[in-house]
Amino acid sequence: MTGLERIMRTFNFEKVSPPPRMLHNFMIAAEYAGYSMKEYREDPKKIARAHIDFAREFHMDGILLDIDTCLEADAIGVEVDYPENEPARIITSTMGGLDDCIEAMDKNKLLQNKRIMIALEAMRLMRAEVGGEILLRGNADQGPFSLAMLSMGITPFMMSLYDEPEKTLELINKAYDVHIEFHRLMKEAGADITSFGDSSCGPDLISPPMYREFAYPFHKRMANDLKTEGIKTICHICGNLDLILEDLVSVGFPAIEIDYKTNIARAAELMKNKAVMFGPLNPSGVFYFGDEELISKETKKILSLFDGVGLVIGAGCALPTGIPRNNIKAFINALA
Repeated sequence: MTGLERIMRTFNFEKVSPPPRMLHNFMIAAEYAGYSMKEYREDPKKIARAHIDFAREFHMDGILLDIDTCLEADAIGVEVDYPENEPARIITSTMGGLDDCIEAMDKNKLLQNKRIMIALEAMRLMRAEVGGEILLRGNADQGPFSLAMLSMGITPFMMSLYDEPEKTLELINKAYDVHIEFHRLMKEAGADITSFGDSSCGPDLISPPMYREFAYPFHKRMANDLKTEGIKTICHICGNLDLILEDLVSVGFPAIEIDYKTNIARAAELMKNKAVMFGPLNPSGVFYFGDEELISKETKKILSLFDGVGLVIGAGCALPTGIPRNNIKAFINALA
């Protein structure tokens, strides 16, 4: 059975033993391939090569194409910093007030952006080489709430939730149009499934009532729109999701990537036969700081919560650089 088949059966809640594996590994894929982050993000051939070689070396069932968290923001005009050996990051506090940010949100800017085009070309290259063998997951960058926040800067955006809620919802709605277009572009480029991060709307930053007012309606709309278009997606929100997990499950996303801070046993019960869990191992505490014994123990602990149904196991967020190859091998061996 191919990796693609194993993961797609998991989406159908069929038993797959051992569970499929996929890692959020763009930083260590580049590192293992000998590329700086600058070299990686600027060359679609290097991106594709790094991910394919990693997947083959460690027998991954799927590849997650990710570059950084600033692609959409860059496309709409937010200033971005590009360190040599770190992922890109936003460096401006704001690109303007609400009116300026609303005006900047234009989905047509995606195909005019060099970095978006690099991501899409990398997906095409991977599709040409491993399509139908290894599942290809195209990350569509930041969800509507988080993209809206990046356009303004965290402090003015958070203040706007209180001061101008109706206009802030207008901004998030415009960000939605940009964001969902990226899912379509990834699918057209060859992704089997997509994913996105919307961590700014999680309980680590806003209250559950604010999530329900400013993020939930757009998540619900996205789940319905993507389902209508035949695009399976995975929602990722960093941090402890305990306070909003029931809401998030009710949205209807086919899968949710769960951070280790969440109560995993409870999450497994809430998501059972409703949404596939991706993750939820600690990327730093287990993969980076852990030894082979700890990695094996924590991996098997997660496996014990599932009966080979509804789980694609990996890290709950991006793996940092500096992880020894033996630690990745220990993770794989624990699944044998």
